[in-house]
Amino acid sequence: MTQPATNLQLVKPPLPGFEGSAVQGVSSKISGNVSIDGSEDKVLCIDDRVRMVGIYRVVGVYFKVDPKTGDTVREHILKPVEMELCPFDPANPMDDGIVRARPSSVPVP
Repeated sequence: MTQPATNLQLVKPPLPGFEGSAVQGVSSKISGNVSIDGSEDKVLCIDDRVRMVGIYRVVGVYFKVDPKTGDTVREHILKPVEMELCPFDPANPMDDGIVRARPSSVPVP
């Protein structure tokens, strides 16, 4: 006999408060420079979309007030340690992880 389906929900503990205020959300910001593995011969142009996999180190945790809602938000600052291009479609051998916004802007070798 099969069991009836149940709606499972993950119970998340509340975020730690800050200065007596409840923290209502989390945001992350990436800041820093790192060489991108696999991009030595790639020229990126403005508005291109790039898919990358990376390893980051948390270098700061800050609290700010969301100007729209007045809520306290926790912000994580991440510094890239390693990054590499990753294809959007791994089955496509032509996919290098870059979607050109302006195809004619990059000279073809």
